[in-house]
Amino acid sequence: MKNNRKVIIYSLCISFLFLWIATKSSPLYPMNDWVDANAFFTMGKGLMNGMVPYRDLFEQKGPILYVVYGIGYLISNRTFLGIFLIEVLAFTIFLYFFYKILKLYGKEEHFYLSSLFVIAILLTMPSFVHGGSVEELMLPFYAISIYHFLKLMNQDSYLQKNDFLFYTEGILVGILLWTKYILLGFWIGFVLIISFLLLKKKKWNLFLRMGVCYFLGLLTVSIPILLYFGVHGALKDLWEDYFYLNIFLYPAQELTVSLFERIQKLGEILVTNGKKSALYSFSLVVGMIGVLKDKRVLLKGKKISFFILLFSTFLFNFIGLKNYAYYFYVMASFTIFFGIFVAHLSIPKLPTRYWVILLFPFFWGMVYLVSPNTYFIGTKKESLAQFRFAEIMSAYENPTVLNYGKLDGGFYTVLGILPTEKYFEKINIKYEAYPENKDAQDLAIKEKHTQFVILRMKEYINENTISVPYLHENYEVIDVVYQVYENIHFKYVLYQMRE
Repeated sequence: MKNNRKVIIYSLCISFLFLWIATKSSPLYPMNDWVDANAFFTMGKGLMNGMVPYRDLFEQKGPILYVVYGIGYLISNRTFLGIFLIEVLAFTIFLYFFYKILKLYGKEEHFYLSSLFVIAILLTMPSFVHGGSVEELMLPFYAISIYHFLKLMNQDSYLQKNDFLFYTEGILVGILLWTKYILLGFWIGFVLIISFLLLKKKKWNLFLRMGVCYFLGLLTVSIPILLYFGVHGALKDLWEDYFYLNIFLYPAQELTVSLFERIQKLGEILVTNGKKSALYSFSLVVGMIGVLKDKRVLLKGKKISFFILLFSTFLFNFIGLKNYAYYFYVMASFTIFFGIFVAHLSIPKLPTRYWVILLFPFFWGMVYLVSPNTYFIGTKKESLAQFRFAEIMSAYENPTVLNYGKLDGGFYTVLGILPTEKYFEKINIKYEAYPENKDAQDLAIKEKHTQFVILRMKEYINENTISVPYLHENYEVIDVVYQVYENIHFKYVLYQMRE
């Protein structure tokens, strides 16, 4: 128990210190300017103020994510401090279960050193963009399940009763289902492997018990969610905006791709991300070699399961052929196997604390230099459109604003207001597949629903002639800010309703 407490405190400390420089949610940054994170924050804020996701505010991720961001909003209603603390908690849990994995193989004394390797790789991946992604926040669940999987594989303990373990896994599956279900690839592989092994051994009773426990865990998470939306008369909205839209409309163009083209595209996605994430790719290969060579990690005859988990995680996440930068972070948890490899190395005799003291500055500095986010440190708030526009709009009583044509730029967050429009942003979906989103925003401008409208456009576009229905008739430009977002030069324009 005492050692567990030391591990938790250590994990908490290094998570805090590394994330302090690596995530834009950190107070070290002027704000988290990631459009996705701000959309989640707006949904969480709406949820905590009595608005029902999908029915009152339109977005496409799962409701549990909005609960998480809602908790972040309750901690700090205009900044990402709450989300930063949640990120720290997520990494702390991830590292704690990495410790438990090392303990399975009697290598727990190497946790303090090998954890530095793991967290440095995780935070220098190019797919760790901005901070606060679903993939990042779900990291602890991957670590828990990798621990469970290795525990089951170790000495064939999957042949014993593991009711609580499978019930816990069912809960994790439920959380992923209601957060972002394309992340379930790992668990699909997990269940297929254990099912195959049980059926091969003709352990029908254990197979059925596993299924029942998974189902009960899934119900534990799902019933409260379904009741919430049922009570608020929003089950139809939940189905249409979270399931139907994401399955059939969001990847509409990719659904027509042939099998050969899909396989080719998946290969390109793998190669592209592998090259971008060179350090991670190296660690993964080394970790794979370690798994194959060390019989203590996975028993002989079971090592193919490692590759099944890798394949199912990757395939399910990219089956829609979308390749946003943060998508590849779904593979980050497999860095654990590199950590296991490091823990099994013969390290020159020196007390662990000295190794940590010697190497911590190196890894911390590496994260600072390599992280895709640290360029934003030191940016003055007053130079950002979000704060400049907020200062202008806050001079008016109860200002209303529409974030037009793009994902949430953070203006609702910084201003500290709730959207008055259901379609408070424009998600990344083609007009032909879902015209309601853009049409509703155009109608809001036509009927002058909001006092202000904000547009983001390429800097060479003339804000006075940009083609937006009824915009120039009903609104006039009152401020323009030039700003870089994701290495692209943009122009942010604030329009005010004409008198």
